Amino acid sequence: MTPEECVRGIAGPVGKLGGAWMFDAAVNARGAELGLRTWAWYHCGRGGVLGNPDPSVVVAAFGFFPPDQQIKAWNRGVAVMDPAAIAEEYSQACLAWGATRFAAVDRPGRLADLLTKALDSAEVIGLPLFAGWRAKLHTAGDAADASRLALALQAAREHRGGSHLVAVAAAGIAPLQAVMSGRYGPTNAEFFGWPQPWPDPLVAKDAMVQVEQVTDVLVRPAFAALSADERAELTTGLRAL
Repeated sequence: MTPEECVRGIAGPVGKLGGAWMFDAAVNARGAELGLRTWAWYHCGRGGVLGNPDPSVVVAAFGFFPPDQQIKAWNRGVAVMDPAAIAEEYSQACLAWGATRFAAVDRPGRLADLLTKALDSAEVIGLPLFAGWRAKLHTAGDAADASRLALALQAAREHRGGSHLVAVAAAGIAPLQAVMSGRYGPTNAEFFGWPQPWPDPLVAKDAMVQVEQVTDVLVRPAFAALSADERAELTTGLRAL
């Protein structure tokens, strides 16, 4: 299997499974136990790998959220805990979710190892969230295999997501327009909290197809680090999940 085939083959599973844990009831219950509202838990948990920067830095790294909403959620979170501590709690919640979600998966450690091998070869230039979450992955070496798989999927999601943001910026597409012209359109715009009126989804529809292609190009070098057989094994394994 070629790197291109692998990248396209795992994009769906990485996107879905890499983010599913963030919306799990048990994961969000942990945030509530810490005194964090849902969005503060999410933004500080995911963005706390950056430390405690000015909120504008987090807005820049996330890319697709309304800045005012994100800054408000960030400030609420940091008023409760240091964001680096929140990120550590968040990563532990990811590991706990993986232990349950992938408990019955055949050889989850193998899939985690293949993903980690690919991600370790990736450049981090322009991908601060990925760099932070990849570092989290390396501090979880003694975690159960099923847990490591969940964290590897999260890191892989940040790798593709960050690359996608770079591609959107290079295409000169505004964040809200990218959301509206993307796969889920108004559903994502509403979920992310963008106020109406929203722009016409058709305006950048064709451009976003090209953005996806550029995203693939940016992600591809990491998976060139795997052999053809390893890429096939990883793709088959992730799609089976």
